[in-house]
Amino acid sequence: MSGLQMQQNTLSTTLGITGGDGGGDGVVQDLEVAGRMVDKHLNYDSSFPSLLDMLRVTPQNFPTVSGLSETDYPSSGDVRTSRHLHTTRKVPLPSELMHHFQHMQCNCMMGLFPEINRAWLTIDSDIYVWIYEDGSDLAYFDGLHETILSVGLVKPKKGVFKSYIEHLLCLTTTSEIVLLGVSFSQSTVDGYSGMHLLPEPLFSVPADGSYILTITGTADGRVFMGAKDGCLYELVYQAEDGWFTRKCQKVNHTRSTLSYILPFLAFSEDDPISQVEVDDTRHILYTLSDKGTITVYDLDADGKGTCRVVSVPHNNIMNAALQAAKTVDKSNFKGVVSLCPISTYESPHIHLVVVTGTGVRLYYTTVNIHGGPGQRPSQLLLLHVRLPPGFAANATVYRPTKVHKALYSHGTCVLCSNESNEADTIWTMSSDQYPYHPTLAESQSTHAVDGYVWALADVTPQLWCSALNPPTAQGTQPPLLVTQHQQAPRQLVLLSANGAHILTFQRPVDQLRQLLEEAGGAESSIIKDFFSAMTPTQACATAIILATEANNQNAQVAEWATRALFLYGANAPPAAPVSATPVFPLQTPTTYNFQPTQVSTPIIGQNTTIQDTMFSPLHNALYLFMARILRPAWGTPVAREMLVDGKPVVVSCMNAEEFGFLGNQVELLAKFLLTNQGGSSVHSLSTSNTSLNITRYGGDGSERASLLALRSLLGQTLEVLRLLTLLTTHNFNTITAAVQKEIREQLRGMSLRDLILSGREVCRALIMALLDRYHGDNASADAISLRLRDICPGLYRVEDAKLAKANEIILAAKASNNKIEKENGFKEAVSLCKQIGHHVNVAGISSQLASGGAYEAIVDLCLSVAGQRDPTGIALHYYKNNEPAEDHQGYVAFTSRMECYRVIMDQLNQLVGAGVVPPSSPSVPSRPGPPTPPPSTLPSTDATQYANQMMNLIVSSNDELANVTLYQWLVDTNRTERLLAISSPYLENFLTRSNGQAPLHQLLWRYYERNQDYFKAAKTLLLLAEQIGDTPVHVRVEYLSRAIMCLSSCEMNTASSYSDFMLHLEEKKSVARVQLMILDALQSDGASADVIAQLNSSLLTLTTLYEKFAEPWSLWECKLAIVHCAGHSEPQLVQLIWTKIIETELDRSLSATVETRIDILASKIKTLARIYSTNPNYFPLEHIIRECEIKSVQLKVQKPWVVTALQSCGILVSKLINIYHKLYRSGDTVWEVERSPYHLLGVSAHLISMLTENPSSVQPNLKRALREQCLDYVAEYITELGASADPSAGVIYAHLKTCQAQLERFI
Repeated sequence: MSGLQMQQNTLSTTLGITGGDGGGDGVVQDLEVAGRMVDKHLNYDSSFPSLLDMLRVTPQNFPTVSGLSETDYPSSGDVRTSRHLHTTRKVPLPSELMHHFQHMQCNCMMGLFPEINRAWLTIDSDIYVWIYEDGSDLAYFDGLHETILSVGLVKPKKGVFKSYIEHLLCLTTTSEIVLLGVSFSQSTVDGYSGMHLLPEPLFSVPADGSYILTITGTADGRVFMGAKDGCLYELVYQAEDGWFTRKCQKVNHTRSTLSYILPFLAFSEDDPISQVEVDDTRHILYTLSDKGTITVYDLDADGKGTCRVVSVPHNNIMNAALQAAKTVDKSNFKGVVSLCPISTYESPHIHLVVVTGTGVRLYYTTVNIHGGPGQRPSQLLLLHVRLPPGFAANATVYRPTKVHKALYSHGTCVLCSNESNEADTIWTMSSDQYPYHPTLAESQSTHAVDGYVWALADVTPQLWCSALNPPTAQGTQPPLLVTQHQQAPRQLVLLSANGAHILTFQRPVDQLRQLLEEAGGAESSIIKDFFSAMTPTQACATAIILATEANNQNAQVAEWATRALFLYGANAPPAAPVSATPVFPLQTPTTYNFQPTQVSTPIIGQNTTIQDTMFSPLHNALYLFMARILRPAWGTPVAREMLVDGKPVVVSCMNAEEFGFLGNQVELLAKFLLTNQGGSSVHSLSTSNTSLNITRYGGDGSERASLLALRSLLGQTLEVLRLLTLLTTHNFNTITAAVQKEIREQLRGMSLRDLILSGREVCRALIMALLDRYHGDNASADAISLRLRDICPGLYRVEDAKLAKANEIILAAKASNNKIEKENGFKEAVSLCKQIGHHVNVAGISSQLASGGAYEAIVDLCLSVAGQRDPTGIALHYYKNNEPAEDHQGYVAFTSRMECYRVIMDQLNQLVGAGVVPPSSPSVPSRPGPPTPPPSTLPSTDATQYANQMMNLIVSSNDELANVTLYQWLVDTNRTERLLAISSPYLENFLTRSNGQAPLHQLLWRYYERNQDYFKAAKTLLLLAEQIGDTPVHVRVEYLSRAIMCLSSCEMNTASSYSDFMLHLEEKKSVARVQLMILDALQSDGASADVIAQLNSSLLTLTTLYEKFAEPWSLWECKLAIVHCAGHSEPQLVQLIWTKIIETELDRSLSATVETRIDILASKIKTLARIYSTNPNYFPLEHIIRECEIKSVQLKVQKPWVVTALQSCGILVSKLINIYHKLYRSGDTVWEVERSPYHLLGVSAHLISMLTENPSSVQPNLKRALREQCLDYVAEYITELGASADPSAGVIYAHLKTCQAQLERFI
């Protein structure tokens, strides 16, 4: 809130949570530990070997071979263990078709459209399409007049047809190629219903003699066709005709245009194309001819081009395979029956699987497998030869023969072998059960199907949730074992003359369910063997899927699965005897142990370190299943930024249904964990000799601690997912736009992991933003609040609900025009907040209260919350002990309190800012009348009143720290008068406290003076004067002067202690004045800054002043002041100083005239005389006169300036007459040397004249004695002058004669 803006704040800015709660450090640490364990298990799930690794492809790209070892097709002693494929149902052909066969004349074909869950049948020129699952929704087209040669269903190109045309049905005859539009009444994720074939073809082009045998479309709508002439054609269509192109035309990609002009260039014999396959993930097209030639076409990186890359004849294919499998008979490689592209989601290196007539699989690549990404196809290189079952040395199964159809999809290979005319044998090989085996290991089984299989396809339902699983770092999809809880069982449809055979591949979880149902419990040896073979951890993870199923119909299976978990997962399984042959083939790796000490990031702050702990398989499986649930979103961003109407907004990366799905799975796992664990007593299933529970306590309790951490993680994850579900339901981008920018930026970079482990504050900010949307609508807000309390009580606690309610009350009070209702509303809101003081964001609530003018409520709230945060007064103890650094608890309490007080000070700053009208540049008013106040501000009088109310409430409270904070604010804002006007017992302690800093003595002495404690005031002023620092000397002198004044005002100033203190102050002041005198002198002389700073640093002693400043700098006047202040009256020193003073003064004015120099000297003597003339010890008058008169003689000064100057200083003429007489009679030879022996007599004559001319200057009772004395002096002087031959004697003689006559008349 800027200034005192009365804007409506939002929950997201005012109701954040302060302090760490809702889970202390222990819960946060549990979440971190559990989060690292989930990371570890996710890494394990991503560590499965790639298809390239399992095929043992060498770095030199030499082809390898497998299928000759027993481990390639592990066998099982129990027939139940190999049932990974079984018939679910057989659906006959629609009965409506039967009578149409009677009219067949030329040709009949059958096939599948797995994209739309339908089968098709052609009888001559008619085509029939129906749902193969139940034979319903039969559609047909009879608009052709010639026999249909080939059929294909493709996706239309975007922008060419109307949106209701969802597919294109391509039909070819000997004369034309037709494109029909396919639409549906309803198109959903679950399938298509109500198929309609448009009666008129969309496009029709002539076949031009091309006999089309097969049709295949790409994902982006291109239509490719293989013809009997061995050419690959494309049916190119577009919305409009171009300059050189038609709307629809047939293009040959095998032969050039030149070969049509010059037919002899097309010398090769025809080799019909029997199969065309497209790899949409790489944009590569493959063709297979009747003679076994494989051709590779590059469709370019964008899928829009067509370029023939390489063509490999069957002999080359067979020879390359023989080089790899030299011990295998050549006949096994004859006849290629199927091409099966491998998408990038299964392997980035292996591109194609080729199946021969005996079931041999040949794995190819089209690029250099050691090259980087982005390579385009350049070759067709054999990497591996996979022999079908039956080639091992002791194989017990026969080999497949006469394979005529084959399919390879997601690690599963299906072979259709026509070994008898009545039925086909279906061979299935799948690696789903062995994803972690270092080499390719596959389970295999056979199944008989009535009749000859015309077509087969993988029609596994694509559950919407299966798309959530992100690829691994290598770009491949994880194995079925990892995603089986989100994947539907793989389904295969085989179409024969007897109908559709829908076969289902069992997932590991389906196998376990079937085994449990057949065994009737978990104690069967087949269940134990299942756990041993699959590894206990993986088997436990599979069993958890059954144990957590929400379907009540499977309650018995869930109970058996739970029983199996405890039997085979709660403890490490015993080692099997060496001679024992496992019923199930063992998985590798055979161990799955996690040690927390091996995590990549060390756990900081953990008191107990788990070392050398081998967790139980059940423990690991719980974490593993948790990781698999969260795998779709754990490491991916929760939100992303996108542009909407040109503005960036933050949107969710997943929708509400996806978040809800993950949340539901987490909830089922959490319920399972809680159901089977109850505090210290754990739910257990016991047998006669075993007691099992979900927490197997190790010697150090590490497993129990880890499971408790998992339970914390489950709870936190469930709340976050439920919250995200709710947020996405209520327009996620609008909610994120309402949070603070920092929160929004933080959210953009957060994964679900970050949000769960460390995003509590972000979640709460989103919650408050959600509640913001319903401000003003109490019913909706209350409903949302209750919903939040229900789904995420840890993120949105009771305290949060009260805060939200308080905010609603504040907003209602602000909107009310009734003063009483407004005040009551504010009081009720503050009362609610005071109930949950530990959880209140006082800054946010206070800003709301301030916008409503409830400033007293702000003080009440802040003081109350401060007291709740520090109920025992630790902060005050910390403060009074000068805030020791080692007192961490005190620091925390002090900081917590200061956060509350700082809110009050912020409001005071805004109020006092509003109370001062800011200066503004003059401008023309926008309208007549008085000037308008600034917008969104309080009147200055109201702001000042509010501020005074707040300060009075603080002062009247017994919260000493709050008072101290107010005092400091008044000091910082230079409101010292307001501070000193406060009457509080805490103020003196505040002013006297040092805390490593200079106490506030400048305010303290004023505080004492204001309270008439003058003695303490004087003491404080003395401390100020003596303090070391940069206080100027003249300020120190002022402090001492004020101290003397304060001491003089004391009522007990007659006491001896007061007298001694007064004397001490006066002495200090005298010395300080000398120091100031030296400072002024040095500044005049241009002394350095260091010298000046030294003088200002403190009060110095006289000895220091003399030795370090006066003496080195020849400051003679200062020396005189020093000896005078010290009472040191050594005559010779004083006379020397005076001599130097006189000489220095004359030396300074050498460039001036004599008169000026004498005037300057006279002025200096007058100045010093006023100071020292009363004390002859420091004003040696005789010496001064002698020195000055000598200078007068030397400078040839005629006027008697010395006596004039001295007389002006108050020295009596009579005294001067006696001094001059004494000097004359002293016999000093200096006058002879200066050749002015009677100079002093001349001055004496002038003095006597002055005396006689002003008789009133002499006291009457002294006149007679003075006259007689002067007459005697004159008589002596006249006698001596009469006998002198000096030229000046006559003048003085005459002057004295005149004086003598005047003295005679002097009465």
